[in-house]
Amino acid sequence: MRQFSGRVLLRLPAELHRDLAEEAFRTGRSLNQLCLEALLGRKALKQYNPWNAVANIWRKNRKIPAETVEKDVEAAIREVRRATKR
Repeated sequence: MRQFSGRVLLRLPAELHRDLAEEAFRTGRSLNQLCLEALLGRKALKQYNPWNAVANIWRKNRKIPAETVEKDVEAAIREVRRATKR
């Protein structure tokens, strides 16, 4: 089995590099820490199923039609995706 060192060389656009460096400075973190947090967040989101949360909310408050909750969640997901593309 292949052994991994944990080292990765990442090439990215200069503008993104600058943005990350500024955020790292503002927040007192390293570029490495910011990238690690982003990758861990991505890994967590890949396993997240928002519809399980919808089902749980709907079970707790059956007065709200499931379709209404689903539409609200879909709108919220679209907004998050739109905001993260900026």
